[in-house]
Order: sequence, then C-alpha cells, then structure tokens
Amino acid sequence: MKYFAAALIAAVANAQTGRISVDPSTRNLVDASGRAILFHGVNAVYKVPPYIPTMYGEWSPQDSLNAQDIKYLKDWGFNFVRLGVMWEAVERVAGQYDDAYLD
Repeated sequence: MKYFAAALIAAVANAQTGRISVDPSTRNLVDASGRAILFHGVNAVYKVPPYIPTMYGEWSPQDSLNAQDIKYLKDWGFNFVRLGVMWEAVERVAGQYDDAYLD
C-alpha cells in the first residue's frame, strides 16, 4: 500500500512540478536533479453526503476547502493535500459510477 501511495504522490507531483520519480535504493521521491522531495500536507476527507468540499462561499470548519483555506495552507508551509475519495459517493447504486463526483 505504501508503494502505491508513493506512486500516486509521484504522479500528482509530476503533473504539477515536473518529473518526479522514486529512487529504488532509498525509496525517496526525487526530482529531475536527484534531490529528495518532501511533501508536507494534510488530509481532506468528507465522510458525509455530498462527500465533496465546499469550494465557494463562507468558510466552514466541517466542509470547506476554498481559496482562503488553500492560501492558509500555503502560508503555513503545506504543499500537498490528500483529498479522500469515499466509495459511497463513487458507487451510490450498485454497478453505477458517479462521474460527476469523480470529476
């Protein structure tokens, strides 16, 4: 599981900052120059319907992840957010996937 998480992080980082890979000898994530990359982040998991954060409007301690929240996280030195995906939102009806939620 930890290797999957590292690969996922690397894929996201690659899309945002350039080529990121895993050094198999150290298991570190490294950039194109061979420097170890450290991510400082938080989890954002919404466990009740509609299972997604509120991105607009006023801040809420329970369900917002708006521009102001992101600014605070950046100001505090965070550079990564792991956005949880709830299966109950992906497959609300057996065999039918909610593409709007996944988007």
